[in-house]
Amino acid sequence: MLLSAATALLFGQFLVNAAAIQQRSDGLVNSTDCSDVHLIIGRGTTESYPGSLATLAELITEENPGTTYESIIYPATSETSTNSSHIGKVAARDQITSYVTKCPDAKTVLLSYSQFCSAVTAIVFYGDPRHAPCQFYNKGRNQFDTFNVTGKYPRLDWQISHLTSNYGHRIADFCNVGDPVCASGDNLTAHLVYPTLWDTTAAAWVQDMLDKA
Repeated sequence: MLLSAATALLFGQFLVNAAAIQQRSDGLVNSTDCSDVHLIIGRGTTESYPGSLATLAELITEENPGTTYESIIYPATSETSTNSSHIGKVAARDQITSYVTKCPDAKTVLLSYSQFCSAVTAIVFYGDPRHAPCQFYNKGRNQFDTFNVTGKYPRLDWQISHLTSNYGHRIADFCNVGDPVCASGDNLTAHLVYPTLWDTTAAAWVQDMLDKA
């Protein structure tokens, strides 16, 4: 299934020498060859490839031997002083479309941290700057949106409607109370501890989605 034009607006091509992408984690196979399960990872701001989401990817891979992954190729620099976010959206659109076109039978999972937040089986957001409160797919310590807070750059109503109606059942949006990126807070630590707090929970949720697909 290809991404719709509207979905392409939510995601967004950044060409880079492949030699620049050397970091990988033990147990993870960096490949765009067709596999039963394929992870597409959008690392957080200033992180090197594949980023701290590698620990979640490893948990998923342990339960699904043969899983492959690729990183979204984008700068991951400041979203306010550079066009990093836009480049990431375009790269995500192109890479997801390319993979699902080539491998239509694969179960594709999108993992996204921070600014990088579809024909995909599951989508996990950690600390999404476009977080919207009171959505049924919200998870984490801000799950019930007690303070009705939004991310730094909240989605518009029509974007929320499109995302929810078309992909909501495939999304787990983890947002911690006090996170300055997704919850208008002032506790930077809350934005940095998602892998420690939620990897096990998120991996179990992804596995459930894979089993149902």
